[in-house]
Amino acid sequence: MHPELQEALVRGVPGVGKTFFGVILAAISNARFARIQGRADLQPTEVVGFQMINPSTGAFMTEFGPLASAEVILLDEINRIPLKSQSAFLEGLQDRTITVGKTTYDLPAFSFAIATMNPIELGQGTFPLSEAATDRFAIIVDIAYLPPREEQKLVSFDFKEVHLEPLMSKERIIELRGVITREVFLHDALAKYIRRLVAATRPYSAETGWYHRSPSGLVENCVELGASPRATICWGRLVKVWALLRGRRTEVYPEDVQALARYVLGHRIWLGPHAASHGVTVEMVTDDIIDQVAVP
Repeated sequence: MHPELQEALVRGVPGVGKTFFGVILAAISNARFARIQGRADLQPTEVVGFQMINPSTGAFMTEFGPLASAEVILLDEINRIPLKSQSAFLEGLQDRTITVGKTTYDLPAFSFAIATMNPIELGQGTFPLSEAATDRFAIIVDIAYLPPREEQKLVSFDFKEVHLEPLMSKERIIELRGVITREVFLHDALAKYIRRLVAATRPYSAETGWYHRSPSGLVENCVELGASPRATICWGRLVKVWALLRGRRTEVYPEDVQALARYVLGHRIWLGPHAASHGVTVEMVTDDIIDQVAVP
């Protein structure tokens, strides 16, 4: 994973394995794991750390929070924590540093953050993520209910018997970041294709300063805000990883770009209030964009 693309937003109803996903990721990379349970009174100091006076010496001492000490961080139910704590978490990930007191510290070289949210709990006790906050996550992953046959296996499944062994060292993962960026080829035509797809998510709007019409009618009629340039950055880098791991290729194909569309755009397209009354979803908009933008 590219050093700037180390955040994932995992969305799903309770009990579908969102937390377990983070545990697995930490185990297979032999990384230090920390879980922060979202709650309405969570303070920024519980995320990044704080300073206190050592009673025996009278000097300040620093207690680091999980954001600085862990390598795989799971923020469970991010939409349950107040906005100032959300900002502390997201700004630390964006800058790759944290500030405790008057001192700034770098995050570990290997660090990956996962935030989970329940899409149906939008009432009392939750703090919806803003457009700017969701945009900081490289991708969104939706976890649905298991198929009946798979869920049936859980009746007699013993999680205590699960033993996860590291598949790849952290050092090797860090090394592969640079290798993938250098060695997997993305043609200029496909790079422009990614840029055109992102641009197609934006409706004509004087308010946002975007004076281009989208080829998608759903975008023009139902979308209030499209994807930012950060989507272009994420898509261009993640597609190389996808081509190598899923396609077993060192060259990106158009289908690789299209396969990532819902992951990169799913949390960056904001629908207008009238979209729901017409049965329009973000997935429908994303698919329409793929259909309308010409493939090079």
